[in-house]
Amino acid sequence: MKKLCKPTFEKKDHGQGAGIPVLKTIWDLFDLSLLFSQSGIRKHSGIPAWLLAFAYICGLVNHSSSANQNAKEAPFLQQLLSGQIISQSAFSRFLSKPFQWLRFSLGRFARLQENTDSRLTDGDIIALDDTKIEHPHGKKIPFLCWLFDSSDKRHVWCINLVSTLAILKNGLEYPMLWRFWVKTGQENEKQSKLDLAKQMLAEARQLNKARLWVAMDRWFLCKKFLNWLMGQNFDWVTKAKRNTALFRKIYDPVLGKERYIKLNPKQLLREVYSQLRVLGKESVLSIPDIYIKMPYETLTRKGKPITRQRFLPIAAIAATYEKQAVEGSIVLPEEECPATFKDAYLLISNRVDTPEEAATAYVKRWRIEVFYRTAKQNLGLTSCYAQSETAHFAHVELLFTAKTLLCYASWECNKEGAEQAPSLCEVIRYFFNAGCRIRCCEQLIQVYFDTATQRFSRLIDKFWPHSLELRLWDWENYPETA
Repeated sequence: MKKLCKPTFEKKDHGQGAGIPVLKTIWDLFDLSLLFSQSGIRKHSGIPAWLLAFAYICGLVNHSSSANQNAKEAPFLQQLLSGQIISQSAFSRFLSKPFQWLRFSLGRFARLQENTDSRLTDGDIIALDDTKIEHPHGKKIPFLCWLFDSSDKRHVWCINLVSTLAILKNGLEYPMLWRFWVKTGQENEKQSKLDLAKQMLAEARQLNKARLWVAMDRWFLCKKFLNWLMGQNFDWVTKAKRNTALFRKIYDPVLGKERYIKLNPKQLLREVYSQLRVLGKESVLSIPDIYIKMPYETLTRKGKPITRQRFLPIAAIAATYEKQAVEGSIVLPEEECPATFKDAYLLISNRVDTPEEAATAYVKRWRIEVFYRTAKQNLGLTSCYAQSETAHFAHVELLFTAKTLLCYASWECNKEGAEQAPSLCEVIRYFFNAGCRIRCCEQLIQVYFDTATQRFSRLIDKFWPHSLELRLWDWENYPETA
């Protein structure tokens, strides 16, 4: 017969956020605390800016409705804050203050390029896309406007966010730079999404000179933009539109010389569809000798500027897909119908020499759609109800920073072919948001996880810190950027 002992009364802090120490280590790995100071984001409400930002990021990861309430309930955050209490008004004033968040975003990307694991190299991919964030709580924010949402088939009062996502060959992916598109009727202030894309890619080019792919949907198919990409040493791949004019070079025996005949994507697909069917579903087929007219600037004999056209050889790649596509398929269909013939459609790229690599690059463009879905469902991209412009800049950049830290942790957890590779959502739910109990005794913090952590043992072995302090920098690992 088992005896029942008397209960012991001992205070043990209990709450969510068991993975916060690992998040803190990755934060220190990229010197983000120092980056706040270098970006001009200083102490606010008597609390260092990096502590406020880290507490807000922990609230985003926990998908909490209140960042200050999460800071009070998460036991690890209580230890990091050393008893300081962050009020809701302190968070509100911090987010509403006009800091240079786009400058911080560029600094974050620069930190990633200094790290060997996260640096972009030749052949890596930049996915370019935009998304709509519905926001019915403000009327005077300049980047709010009425837009048609093709996924819901309705007009929404929303923010149009244009962003880029880095997809590396080693499996790591992380958000890069972002911009808000502003709808304005004044021509001198008008900027298209193509202009915003040029700004982001030009800033990325200043920090990284590798030859990279830019994978985008057909909305960004603009000849001037494609010329600009090639001038910046970017390779591009996208879907052809229905009205995209393509050309084929043939020899005319009557004229006795070569000439170009005009084609449209549907004609090309009809020609090669039988070959494509033989290859099977989810296959790709390169179509040789296809050209596109590209504009270029030159001078006349009298020295006047003029725009002429020249034929540029491109890679035309026919691809098939199943209507019920899944994430692992070779090419995923988009919401709107592109230039198609039955279940085939056409990809175009400037890399005539490597059409297979172009098709593979376009497949990975879908990762930015997954990124937007995760940001909206798990990180609260649509949950900022602030009515000030600066608060939205802060919210989006802190969310992108949180996503960067989580992507790096998930990549490290699944590195080297882990047997039980958890998805990013599982890493967030079962590790970073796991319940835990901590006990402080004689300068020692004991941690008790409320879940099995065998799948995340690699994260704990590599990133579990020796102490729980968040400073401007770690004196044991003095950063080069200081």
